[in-house]
Amino acid sequence: MTTLTEALTENTLNEPLTTTARELVAKLLLPQRITGEVIEKYFRKALRVGAWRALRKEARALILAARNVRIGTVKSPVLATALKQAFLTIELHTLKGKALYYGVIITMKQAPHTLKQALTKTKQTLTKILIEGISYLNNPPTLRIYG
Repeated sequence: MTTLTEALTENTLNEPLTTTARELVAKLLLPQRITGEVIEKYFRKALRVGAWRALRKEARALILAARNVRIGTVKSPVLATALKQAFLTIELHTLKGKALYYGVIITMKQAPHTLKQALTKTKQTLTKILIEGISYLNNPPTLRIYG
């Protein structure tokens, strides 16, 4: 038996699983439209939760530039994709983001049909995935059994 974090660091989990989990968390947490208010919100959240240091220099510069320009709505798909990747990094530093990430991975292994329901953003399935992730994170590291 291995813990989930060991499996992630040892790459015993396949890479598409982690990228799929990140994509699902992005669909569940990130907004569809990026406006100036959203950029400001994520800038403040990054500073508050300590994710600002974890961001790459390019992402930090992009957020600062977009924040200072005071744009209305981001229309460029390339800019929106780059900002969403930075926002996802910020979200994964919060407890809710970590819990959803681990909950999605555990649910993908145990009950993949639940994830299809979660993509429709039904409140019950999101709550179940969130509870699964929080219960995983609340276990001591030695008891985080996976698989």
